[in-house]
Amino acid sequence: MSDRKRMKKAREKRIDALGRQIISHENKIETEKPQKDTTIGYWEKEIEKKFKKIIEEDKKYLEENEDK
Repeated sequence: MSDRKRMKKAREKRIDALGRQIISHENKIETEKPQKDTTIGYWEKEIEKKFKKIIEEDKKYLEENEDK
């Protein structure tokens, strides 16, 4: 039982942290001048592929284990 509580807290914290990371990346898109390896497309791809996918998986986990 405590493992579920721990996983729930960890995923809630990760959702929070990823939200802040998405905001950080969006700020970089608006303010930074693109360089060779960190273009605007790179930041957008990073947000879509990594962060939003992880957030969706975590929310799905939390919904599945909400009643337990």
